[in-house]
Amino acid sequence: DFIISNSLPFNLTRDSKFLAMIKNARFVPVTYVPPSRKDIGGRLLIENYNIHMTETTSKLLQDAELFGLTAMGDGATICKYPLTNVLFAGGHEHQALIDVIDSSDHMAFGGAKDARYIASKIMPLMEDIDPKKESFDMVVFDGAANVQKAGRVIAARFPKLIVCK
Repeated sequence: DFIISNSLPFNLTRDSKFLAMIKNARFVPVTYVPPSRKDIGGRLLIENYNIHMTETTSKLLQDAELFGLTAMGDGATICKYPLTNVLFAGGHEHQALIDVIDSSDHMAFGGAKDARYIASKIMPLMEDIDPKKESFDMVVFDGAANVQKAGRVIAARFPKLIVCK
């Protein structure tokens, strides 16, 4: 009844995290109060995100000096929202979504998703992971002129970088 009444997938009963929760539930004291939906959608979600990003960054940086790092970007307008997905890849983390850039406010005030704007949003993300600019060696964008030019702007700041489409 729990799975059906909450519209959960039937295969939940085989999920390793669900099974671990059920196994450990017997150790929970009777006085336990589960977190509120506000806690789950707020504080705990943020904590989970931070843990995930720390682990992802660690995997990206593992052997980065040997394998290098790749930045990838792809723009799309979804339901009138101009978005750019930014992904990084390395030897031990083959694709990691780093950010989704929403350009709505920028464009609402007359800005454009031009090369300078795109580069200004992606470069700080790259510099956070590679402050010495020694590990990023490739940036991959689609063939659109604005993102190809943004790749060249980024390459001017990252000396080992090549731009691909």
